[in-house]
Amino acid sequence: MASKFFSAAAVLLGLFAAAPAASADDLKEVVTCVETENGANRDAHGCIGRIADACTNTPDGQSTQGEVACAQQETKAWDALLNEEYAALLKLMKPEAVEDIRKAQRIWLTSRDADCRVPYYFYEGGTIVGIIGARCELDHTGDRALLIRSWRRMAQGE
Repeated sequence: MASKFFSAAAVLLGLFAAAPAASADDLKEVVTCVETENGANRDAHGCIGRIADACTNTPDGQSTQGEVACAQQETKAWDALLNEEYAALLKLMKPEAVEDIRKAQRIWLTSRDADCRVPYYFYEGGTIVGIIGARCELDHTGDRALLIRSWRRMAQGE
């Protein structure tokens, strides 16, 4: 039972890790949405899932594999934004703060991965688990990108 879970989780996480970088168009769409929402004093969390949702409404996105691929496609864009914001933040901080930020990021990665493996325990062998796991990674990565962005903006006095 546990070995099936771990192999399914490894496949999902392995697919994401081996995936190519985010497309420039997807990253631009995420950034534009976030900036629009921030500029209107609205919560940018509503931007998370927009690319994946539009993708799942296409013929290619309507299978289990398609839905997973759609979520992974958007996750790559949020991950690219997260990495950009993280690098910019580190440049603005004092060394002692940089160490805490790096420590927090390592803890977050471990927590995200553990959180996104949990559904595999409930739906072992079910096709829905791949979609749930992929959306979990999307949600966590988007949330983290927005948090790191807010820290960077605070560090810049915005």
